[in-house]
Amino acid sequence: MTGPLSCEDIVHRLWPFLDGALPESERAAVVAHLEGCAACRSHHDFARAFLEAVHQAHRARSAPGEFDALQARVEAALANAHADGDT
Repeated sequence: MTGPLSCEDIVHRLWPFLDGALPESERAAVVAHLEGCAACRSHHDFARAFLEAVHQAHRARSAPGEFDALQARVEAALANAHADGDT
């Protein structure tokens, strides 16, 4: 990898970044880009919230009403992303 990452580069690295699967040098470049790019940071925040909701649902998958709670969290995250200008 040479030079700073573009927004397209971030999109391609976002899921591996969130999974902790990027080498440290790429991870540092993603962090640096996210610190200065509100659009990519918004994508990151949404993806992280989505993963957290999925993990919570997985941990409590046998709990009554959990699907409804997951659906509500996903809908709220989508509404927040839309309200922040990400369509």
